[in-house]
Amino acid sequence: MKITNLASGSKGNSTLIELNNKNILIDIGLPLSNLEKRLGRPFPKIDILLITHTHTDHIKGIKTIVRKQNPRIYTLENELQEKVDSKKISNESEIIEDDLYIKLFNLSHDVPCSGVYLKYKDKELVYITDTGYIKDKIIKEYQNKDIYIIESNYEEELLRNGKYPYHLKQRIRSDRGHISNEDSCKYLKKLIGNKTKHIALAHLSEENNTPEAVEERINKLLKEIKYKPKKTILNQENINVIEV
Repeated sequence: MKITNLASGSKGNSTLIELNNKNILIDIGLPLSNLEKRLGRPFPKIDILLITHTHTDHIKGIKTIVRKQNPRIYTLENELQEKVDSKKISNESEIIEDDLYIKLFNLSHDVPCSGVYLKYKDKELVYITDTGYIKDKIIKEYQNKDIYIIESNYEEELLRNGKYPYHLKQRIRSDRGHISNEDSCKYLKKLIGNKTKHIALAHLSEENNTPEAVEERINKLLKEIKYKPKKTILNQENINVIEV
């Protein structure tokens, strides 16, 4: 399983998952031409496009990829059909195909939003961004997986002292907003197990966070636990590749 994060942040999000016989894309928040330029090679034919939710930074390039490739689209968002003309949109929460199993599960955001669990053969990925909190049920169900891509959106002190208006700060830190660096680490402490090989911190705010703040938090976490997975801090501009 090769996972290439092409963009992560408020300006666009997209993650490419390449398997032996299938290509999957989680969100397409940048134009397809931009993603191809970042990838540095012809963009692969996407078999399955997973849309977590319909904020622009997750669907900006969807019309182009539908026109050029017409992939099967899966989402728990009922209004996607109004935004894109495709007959291949499904609201099914599970996909089972040979050695591949995908499940979309509900998160808590200000629009309907889903996380992604993907299992290919014996490798397991959990993808969670754009949620104000993670339910205990989700934590229990997805413990000790190979790879976690999880939101670490803001540092509380930076948000509190930042320039955002009060109502926006409250929305971000609400149960329908985003996960802070501190809470992201608390969740990861419960999720990480002896099978976990890699954790990636995603969707960092450009205004209310820094890679250094995330690094400090995650290093502290890794000192507290007995497992030592690799770590990556994703960003808006550069691609990051994870292989298992």
